[in-house]
Amino acid sequence: MIVVTILGILAAIVLPEFQGHAAQSRESAIKSSLHSVRCQIELYKMQHNNLNPGYFNSTFSATPTILTNQFIGTSQLTGMSQTSKTPGDPYLYGPYLMQMPVNPFNNSVTFKIVSSGVTDFSTVVDDSTGWLYQKETATFKINKSGTDSDGASYVDY
Repeated sequence: MIVVTILGILAAIVLPEFQGHAAQSRESAIKSSLHSVRCQIELYKMQHNNLNPGYFNSTFSATPTILTNQFIGTSQLTGMSQTSKTPGDPYLYGPYLMQMPVNPFNNSVTFKIVSSGVTDFSTVVDDSTGWLYQKETATFKINKSGTDSDGASYVDY
């Protein structure tokens, strides 16, 4: 009985410590994923004459599927994309990511397209998809409500 009590006390002390490390690990993964995608967005823009992902022929036509194809497939200078990961004429650019990053909080790789007038992304966070993307500004954020272990809002990462 004493041994069980001691083990219970130790578990009560150690368990919160492990939970804190798991949260910090997810936060670190999110920051790394955001950094990688944002760098690839900049590379895409440089190779496509400052055209943001989500556009082709200077017109926004991106559904989340087209946007995903522009990231993980290959594309033309105009932004037209295909699912093939092997560049070849006329799809000479990309792929920019081997796969879309997973949001570790909900295991989603999907996008929610944010309308152009939104400047405060906390107003559109609903945890329904993995990511938020605003085509006009090429802003890529996590679709996660709440705050991290330091009190910072996830969507402000």
